[in-house]
Amino acid sequence: MGGEKWYKGGVDQLRVSVTSGDSYTVVALTGESDVYTYDQLRGALEAEVTRGVALLIVDLSGLEFMDSTGVQVLLDIRVMMNDRGGKLALAQPQNTVARVLNLVGADQLIPVYASVGEAVTGTPPSDDASARKA
Repeated sequence: MGGEKWYKGGVDQLRVSVTSGDSYTVVALTGESDVYTYDQLRGALEAEVTRGVALLIVDLSGLEFMDSTGVQVLLDIRVMMNDRGGKLALAQPQNTVARVLNLVGADQLIPVYASVGEAVTGTPPSDDASARKA
């Protein structure tokens, strides 16, 4: 296989796109978040935190997998946002990602919304993030 890892399949594991609204920024994640994409995820989110945004929404609708390193990045970013008087919100996780957030209790620390629109308006999130579907 010439040095290529079979489990990577030669495809970018994580893609990040950023869009900004008047009072918020949305970081959309697509693919997988794991130990191999830790630096990419952390760098992208920290860059938005340092811009001084009041509301940072992470759109998880395109994220198919997240391990504990991805969850740790989200928890660290939550602290950074809180320290700056901002807020971190998660939106529309797929079932597998919602389950991970629920199992480790991250959905009790970071609000999880059914959609980006609900995160923008602050519609109260459901109590059970694992019930959400993409």
